[in-house]
Amino acid sequence: MRGLLGFDRMVTPAIVRGLYLLGLLGVIALAGAALYQGQYLPAFVALIFGTIAVRIFSELFIVLFRIHDSLVSINQQMKDRNSSGL
Repeated sequence: MRGLLGFDRMVTPAIVRGLYLLGLLGVIALAGAALYQGQYLPAFVALIFGTIAVRIFSELFIVLFRIHDSLVSINQQMKDRNSSGL
């Protein structure tokens, strides 16, 4: 709980995963609406490129948070090294 309240642990990656699922549902709904209107090519294009776009944006956010986690780990290792007198 202390890590969460002290902003030591990031909650956002879990939120990004949830938003990814919502984005996929949105793409599927958009493609379904296009299919319902008889627009087969736009539905196919939206389904293919929409899912790829949602995945790319989600992965970019996850990569940013993994970079943050790596930097926090490096910072902690440097603090441990300096405090041990090496």
